[in-house]
This record gives sequence, C-alpha cells and structure tokens, in this order.
Amino acid sequence: MKYIYTIILLFNFLSFSLAQEAKKEYGEKFEFDSENEKDPHFVLLDNYNNYLLTVLDVYGMMAGHQVIIRKFDQKNTLVETFKYDFPIIGEKNMFNNSLFNYLGYAEGQNGKVAVFTEVYSNKTKTYQIHKLEFDKATAKFTSTVLAEGEIPSAMKSGWLYSEKSENGSYLAINYHKYRAKGTPDKNQLIVIDTKTLNVVWQKEVSFDNEFNSHKFTVTNSGKVVLVRDMSGSKKGITYLTVISANGQEDKNFESQIFLGEIKSVSIGSQEYLVALNGSAMDFKDESYRNLLLYDLQSGKMLNNNKITAFSFSSVKNITDVSIRSIMLQNNEMHIFAEARTELKEKMTTGFEMMNAKPKYNFGPAYLFVLSFDGQLKATKKLSTQLYCSADLHYSFGLANIKGTYYVNAGEYYGIYVLGDNLQKEETKISFNVPRWQTESPNQFVNQLFTYFPDKNSFLLAKVISKGEMALVNISGF
Repeated sequence: MKYIYTIILLFNFLSFSLAQEAKKEYGEKFEFDSENEKDPHFVLLDNYNNYLLTVLDVYGMMAGHQVIIRKFDQKNTLVETFKYDFPIIGEKNMFNNSLFNYLGYAEGQNGKVAVFTEVYSNKTKTYQIHKLEFDKATAKFTSTVLAEGEIPSAMKSGWLYSEKSENGSYLAINYHKYRAKGTPDKNQLIVIDTKTLNVVWQKEVSFDNEFNSHKFTVTNSGKVVLVRDMSGSKKGITYLTVISANGQEDKNFESQIFLGEIKSVSIGSQEYLVALNGSAMDFKDESYRNLLLYDLQSGKMLNNNKITAFSFSSVKNITDVSIRSIMLQNNEMHIFAEARTELKEKMTTGFEMMNAKPKYNFGPAYLFVLSFDGQLKATKKLSTQLYCSADLHYSFGLANIKGTYYVNAGEYYGIYVLGDNLQKEETKISFNVPRWQTESPNQFVNQLFTYFPDKNSFLLAKVISKGEMALVNISGF
C-alpha cells in the first residue's frame, strides 16, 4: 500500500512545473513539545529577532498551562525562552481545582503581545478572564483581570469564544453564560484594540426570547455580530444582532438559513458578512453547502451561491470549517477556507474506548472567488498537506506578496504560486521528494510562514521529532 501512496504523491509532485532551487538555511534545533504545544505564531518580528509564541494547555498527570515565548537571533538560533503560568483562582497548591481555557492572542504595535485565558473553579464557583501581556523591551509578563463573576458550577460555567476582525484591528471575546431553563440568554462581550491591547468597550447583553448566540464575528470597525439561533429548530429561524459600544440592532434574513461559519469584511466603509451556510441542520455538513454575501447596513442578502464545483459537504467526518483569510483584489473577494475533520480510529477494547481522546485533521482547503456583489466566480481546491493533525499543523500557510499568493503546503507540494486567474499552481520552492509516511513529527508547521520583503526571504518552522523543532530561512527564489 505504501508504494501506491508513494507513486501517487510522486505523480502529483512531478505534475507541478519544475521548481527553482532556493537556499534553505536551518537554525539550530531546539526543544519543542509537538504533542502539547498549541496554536503557534511568529510574533514581534524585526530585523534582529524573531519570537515564537505557543500555548501549553494540558490536563492530567502531566498538567501544564503556560504561555511560552521563544526568542531567536538573525541566524534563527534560540536565544532565550520565557514562560508564564496561566493565573489560577485561590492559593497555588497541588489540590488547586482551577480549570482553564485558552481564548486566543493579539499582537500590539508597541512591542507587546497578549494571550487571553479563562480560569474557573468549582470550589469557589467563580470565573476570571485574563490578559497575559509580554513586553519584549523588558522581557516581562503582566497579568490583568478583564472580567470576573460567579458561575453555578464547573459543569455550568458557560462557553467562551474569541474572534479577530479581518483587518486584525480588533479581537472580541464572547462569554456565552450558562442559561437555566426559563432565564434570559446572556452574553458578556469584550472588544480589544489589538494596536494597544487595551479594552475599547465591554458590556453584557441579555435576551428574553428562546434564541441562543454561540456563533459570532467582529467587524473591522469593532462591532460584534451575534448569530441568534433557535435551539433544536429545523425551520431555519435565524437572525443577527449587531452590537457596538453605543447600542444594538437586529438584522433578519428573507429565507430560512443555518450559518456554519461567518466572517465580517469591509469594502471601503461598507461592512458585509461572508458566510458558509445551508438550508437544513439535519447533518453537520449541510451548513457548508452555500456561500453568501450579506449587507450589514441594509440587512439584505446580496447573493447566496450554491457551491457546486467542490463542496465541504462531501468531506467525511467534518466537524467545522474555518475561513482562514479574506483578501480583496481586482474587485474580488478571495476567500481561503479549510475544514477540520475527526479521525475515526478503530478500537478493539473497552479500555481503549474509555480513554480515547478525539483526534482531528485539517484539510481539505478551498479558495472561493466572489465578486463585490456576491456572485461566486470560481472555486478551487488547494493542493495541501495530507497529514496535518490538529492543533499544531494546519494544511497550508499563505503569504500575499505584491498581489501574488504564495501557498506553503509542506513536503508534498512545497511552496507554490497561484497563477493564471488563481487556477494554476506553479511550484516555486520544492522541499523533499514526497513520502507517504511524512507525518508529524518531521514535517513543516505549514501556517508558520512569514515573508520578509527587505530580505526577500521566507521564515518557516519544521518539527524534527516529537521533542525538537528548527526554524528555516528560505531565500534566492
């Protein structure tokens, strides 16, 4: 079987145009826990140093809840590692019952980066939302409580989500509080200016109807858009509530709809929603059959396109879809989206089933091209890495260099350019001959993909083994 995989991958690899030879410079290997470090990002980049931000959030015997920031020099050699424990509730001891959620990160324009966390305790029946801020000038962390309050119990502590605006200017946290039967639906909203890492507004909104608000997005002007769904309804009764520091307004749909993934996007000063959606909720994949453009100001759906060329609905064991990026070019919206699927493993014993943790994979990925009036002009399935186990490896990284898209797809397809009206993939940089067994460890973390225009070079990261990683500089392409 492995020979068949090898032949297929070699055929795909050779079908690309011949790649130009690029110079690859590996930095020294450093310790990296590829099993437990999550959500890696390059941050605080300058001409002298690079920083790699990850989060350790592990329960059990080897419990650990930390922000980890690694500093590298110009040769991608590790200089120093900074670690900061997630704040807890109560005194620190071996019996502390604090539970945690990692909510996301934001990079400021002042040499600082912040990680946002939640801690809650069944013992004290309380919760706190924290900002953990790192200043590269002082190499110090500071912790700030953004919100706190009471919860009924750890099992009834509610749900927290975070989203960034498409222009990266705002990060919003939505704490959807636990709702007992017959009580209002409450959402605590915190909107943060990513330039300063300060809260620009926060409020609690309350609804007395039977709708819930799990999904949301944040606009480029810092408004929060809540999707209000009726739990258990198969009628597609959904509406939106747009909330700002000064008020809120409801927006409706003309036809039944179930929203799967939404993002706000701006054309000039006008704000819109892009959303994958469906007309039924019997199955998970139904929520990704269509792609719409919605005018937030008028409350009108400009267009809702059936995705026919390719569809996320054909993906087995799909759990959700993430819109990774939306870029505006040539009077078009270029929407890059990626599925996450659950890996179904065969288990032979009751012990295995009892102790099994869900495992996920990223991919496939698609590019959708929308006109500014919402017409779906093209759909392209991207060539992406086959083995990309979440939460560390996404199936591709993306860089926009003067209007040209470079896609990092790891060992299988290297780094390629989307040419010929975004339909043709032209390999620019190849890595190794593809091998069917190229899995984590020993693969690139594809989304760690940054371009330096002054040096005309890329910075990547590759897991070498379960305990090691190296940064890679690529130039001369």
